[in-house]
Amino acid sequence: MEMQSKVTGKGEPLVLVPGGLTGWLSWEPHAERLSATRKVVRTQLLNVQYGLENRPLPPDYSVKTESRALETTIDKLGLVMPLDLVAWSYGAAVTLDYALGHFERVRSLTLIEPPAFWVLRTLGQLDAEAKKTMAMLQTLKGEISESQLEQFMKSVGFVPPGKSAREVPQWPLFVQHRQSLRNSSAVVQHEDDPQRLRDFNRPVLLVKGTGSARFLHQIIEALATTLPKAQLVEMPAGHAPQVVSMDRFLERLALFQAAASA
Repeated sequence: MEMQSKVTGKGEPLVLVPGGLTGWLSWEPHAERLSATRKVVRTQLLNVQYGLENRPLPPDYSVKTESRALETTIDKLGLVMPLDLVAWSYGAAVTLDYALGHFERVRSLTLIEPPAFWVLRTLGQLDAEAKKTMAMLQTLKGEISESQLEQFMKSVGFVPPGKSAREVPQWPLFVQHRQSLRNSSAVVQHEDDPQRLRDFNRPVLLVKGTGSARFLHQIIEALATTLPKAQLVEMPAGHAPQVVSMDRFLERLALFQAAASA
């Protein structure tokens, strides 16, 4: 199984893995700027592709399904190793799994708010609020309603307190992509070994958004204390800091990747 991909620009390869709702659209403005100096690969998560095509996910679908598809895509594109990988949200959880299994292929890893519940679970740091979110995500099956979409957006910090999700300018786009959320059980059920984090000796940039969900901040902070070469930065705003604070994010990313390649 292979992810869809779009390649722009020339130079050293940079792989962008998107979030699990709107997919590669979220990286479009970044790719336009980064392509001036890099060969930029934007991948499309399978759950987003299948959601837009109104196809059910495979019965055995999991985070590993996406991780293996990412591996296949990278291999088929013949990208020069080691790679700089940048990933957001569900895509960051997928890319973390790929990176932990292929550290020799990674030069640097940037993760933006991955919903890696397994990190909290294995470290004994799951609190009641995180468990409530996990239970909600388990209900996202079959046809995803607009009400379920709104609940999801609030739970991950897409929506500022006191504001309706339907007031967000991107609401129509989110509605169009709402069937992507059928991957949510896979996010909750994924398991891994924290020793793999301790053994990962590549530079990692961890990004969290001010005002995002508490559980996402807890995951980022747990990763920061477990990964041996991690840097943690916080930017406005919410669950999409790389979008809201794009200039600041790209500047910080460039500094991080330059140091990693030195």
